[in-house]
This record gives sequence, structure tokens and C-alpha cells, in this order.
Amino acid sequence: MAGLHLIQTYSSDSDEDQHDEKGKDDHKIVNKLALPASILSWKGVTYNEEVIDDPLDHDGRVRSFKHERGNWATLIYINYMPSNSLHTWINSVLSKLPVEGTIVSSPHISLSRTLVLKFHWIESFVEGIKLLCHRFNKFVVQLTDIRVYCNEEKTRTFLGIYCQDENGMLKCLTEAFDKVLAGYQLPSFYEDTSYHISFFWCLGDKRTCLKEFLPSLTSDLNKFLAENTEDIYVHINDIQCKIGNKCYTFELK
Repeated sequence: MAGLHLIQTYSSDSDEDQHDEKGKDDHKIVNKLALPASILSWKGVTYNEEVIDDPLDHDGRVRSFKHERGNWATLIYINYMPSNSLHTWINSVLSKLPVEGTIVSSPHISLSRTLVLKFHWIESFVEGIKLLCHRFNKFVVQLTDIRVYCNEEKTRTFLGIYCQDENGMLKCLTEAFDKVLAGYQLPSFYEDTSYHISFFWCLGDKRTCLKEFLPSLTSDLNKFLAENTEDIYVHINDIQCKIGNKCYTFELK
């Protein structure tokens, strides 16, 4: 991209010599012209200057890796849409917690870490995940109890509903995805897996104070599920993969 910078700022010494007689006003000509977006793009990715991350722009959250042009944040997951009744129950939990936080806007079951994918990997990566998903049958998981989680950087704490998977399909999927990730030298999923749907998060490591509330929250959840049996099971029909701001959906067979 250095060549583009030279194009934008280029000013010929010989041109200045030829136009000296036109007077000093010529020196006021702006020679740093804006280039068309088609030139400032590289394989469909628009050129941007370095992005300075400001946690205040997204509720105090801190990026786990530096934003760099050509690197795309990637996540493999199962999308989950809570029913209206479960959503109401989740909102009722807020008043019972000892910390301030936020309801998760896009609940899901993670099947990978947040990965950093190079732009030129995207096409083959997506195709690999698609082919893999077509080998797996649709399945069902059961919602059971409330658990507390903290991210690796200890910057955020989550409350999640644990997903019991009697047939071990979630484990089989993540192990298969890990083999694909290894081909790109990307990190595998966590060894101590605990598949869950996060529904609440707060800043900092608040596991200690939140653990005291887990028994009562689990009891409340079980009462809710007993009265709303349609919410007990989650039917897994497809897998999602989000790369940057684009989301792919892969059907299971």
C-alpha cells in the first residue's frame, strides 16, 4: 500500500520548475487527492487506516486481539433464539444479581474460540466447514442449570445455561472443527469444554460473588422449565460461522 501513498502525495519537481512563472498561487494547489474506492481496495476489502479500539464504544468491552487490516474475527457457533417466555425469565434475573450487567443480545452455543482468520483463507475455510457440517445429523440438547464463566483475559464474566448433550454431538463437532482449524494453525477449542448459552455478562472477574447465586438461579430455571416444557430442549438443525460482519449458515443432514 506504500505505492498508493506515493500516488496520493506525489509532486513532480520538474512541474514546479515549469510553472514558477505563473506565480506563488500555484504553490497553494492541493496535490493530495482522494483516490477512488476501487483503487483503495484489495481483493474486495476496502482500505482503512489503523483502527483505534475504544472500549467506551461497546459497553466497556476490550478486544482480545488487535484490529489489523486483513485479519477477520471469526467464530463457529449454534444460534439460539429464546422464546418470549424464556426471554422474560432472563430479564427477571437482573434484579436478583449483586452486580450490574447486560443481557446478551445474540445468545448462542460457541463451538470455537474467537479466531483470527486471514482474508485469503476465508474461501477455503468456509468450504471446509460447510463440507464437514454436511456429515453430521441434526440433534437435540437439553437446558439444565445455570453456570458462571469468565473469559481468558478476565475482563468479562458471564452467566450461562448449561446444555446437556447425551449423545456427545457437540463434542464430536468441535473435535472435527479443531482438525480444520489445525490446517490453518489456529487454536483448538477449550480442553475443559462446557457447552452453554450465555444470557448475561458484566465487566471484570465476578465469578466469586455470582457463584453464591447459582443454586437459587438454577432452582428458578428448573421451575420455569417445568412450567414451560417446550423450552427444555434445543433442536440443532444448522451451524453458523461469523467472519467479520458476514454470517454463514450450514445445514446439518
